[in-house]
Amino acid sequence: MRLLYDAVLPQSLSLEAPAEVEFQRWDGSDVSDADLVRASEEKGCRGVILWGRDSLQQADLRDTAQQAGVALVAVEADNPVEAKQRILKNLSALRRKLTEHDCLLVLANEVRPV
Repeated sequence: MRLLYDAVLPQSLSLEAPAEVEFQRWDGSDVSDADLVRASEEKGCRGVILWGRDSLQQADLRDTAQQAGVALVAVEADNPVEAKQRILKNLSALRRKLTEHDCLLVLANEVRPV
């Protein structure tokens, strides 16, 4: 499974992923969340990981993701390093839930559909 993540998250996320998951960090210029979703589709990613849940409240972003067939994954954390830790800690649940849902929120100890 391939996931694109926002450049605000640490690049080390790509290095710490297990073999069955490929994290690709956005390495382009500063773009909108919708542009990240479209880039995720172009790169053949299952979803895009964003820091903070604000993105999930954008109805147009959810529509864009649905049209692109890309899941939105938001990580609720105080800082980007904590967000990376939560992604890795909850990776099994995240992978499982991505088979059923296209909009997820990663918290400290759980992954929840939104």
